[in-house]
Amino acid sequence: MPGDRREQVFVSSTYLDLRDERQSVIQALLIAGCIPAGMELFPAGNDEKWRLIQRVIRECDYYVLVIGGKYGSVDPTTELSYTEMEFDYAESLGKPIMAFLHGEPGKLTGEQIELDKERRDKLDAFRAKVEAARVVKYWNTPAELPGHVALALMETREHYPAEGWVRASQAMTPEQKTEIAELRARVAELTRETDLRTTARAVIADDLAQGDDEYAFKFTVTGYSIEDLDEDGDAPWNAQKYTWTITEFTTWNALLERVGPALLHEASEPEMSKALEDYASLLWRTKRTVLAPESFGKLWSGPSLAPEVVTDVVVQFYALGVIERGVKKRTVSDKGKYWALTELGQDQMMKLRAKRRA
Repeated sequence: MPGDRREQVFVSSTYLDLRDERQSVIQALLIAGCIPAGMELFPAGNDEKWRLIQRVIRECDYYVLVIGGKYGSVDPTTELSYTEMEFDYAESLGKPIMAFLHGEPGKLTGEQIELDKERRDKLDAFRAKVEAARVVKYWNTPAELPGHVALALMETREHYPAEGWVRASQAMTPEQKTEIAELRARVAELTRETDLRTTARAVIADDLAQGDDEYAFKFTVTGYSIEDLDEDGDAPWNAQKYTWTITEFTTWNALLERVGPALLHEASEPEMSKALEDYASLLWRTKRTVLAPESFGKLWSGPSLAPEVVTDVVVQFYALGVIERGVKKRTVSDKGKYWALTELGQDQMMKLRAKRRA
């Protein structure tokens, strides 16, 4: 952002159900030196409201769209929500658009969702239109939005440099000085709120098992006696089958060290399960004499994880803030769950796996 130029950014969304999300977006824009503009500026019930919105969008350098689980207020003439009308107008002007869609709208409840089927259908069509028109980012909590907005804004500034507004200090009016003071006070207030949320998260994490705390890692291994195998090395149908159920106490750091690399660029839960199975196989090969002495003389296969292992690992790592839901765009038919390391998770994994000086 050369000099004192400040881009004006229009923030478009439904209001009552996305107050926290709007606050997060506006905070990120203010910290980045932008001037946010949005529905908070427009008087309710004003017949000239739409013309005023159009004028403000025209004056803005960039446009931010946040879609949750509601379609919003509908204009009686167009039968479209004001949010969709704002998006269509910004697109018609060729404004650079940054769109952020809720990643799991099906999990929203209560006042966060549309109860009317017609509005739900319009919301689905609106989401599909936005996804088809441009690359979008997906979010699930208000806390995720500032990071997404900051990254998207950096890319947009690079590819679509804006004229922005230049502050003329010598010609600054008392009203402008008051506005800047209010914006700075608002930034300070939002920063304090963010710090309080971060502190609360840290207190919660202190109560959770982590690091070198132990976890009961469970898996099973199956096999047959070697003398029961036929000349081709296969087990006949009536051969005695053996199962060893193993519980090996490992640490959360060890699990992050094994699973972390798969999560650097997002991984599905089956891919996480494969990484954990590889770890179980390593434990079995290196500790077989201790884990199951009776397995000698047996041809074994596996191991297979206990059903709860992947769930335990995902829930614990998510609660500790080392993984987050994946945000890469995928096909509609892909219903899989994807996970990625957070910045905290990347730092911890690198410390665990990086080679030290001899």
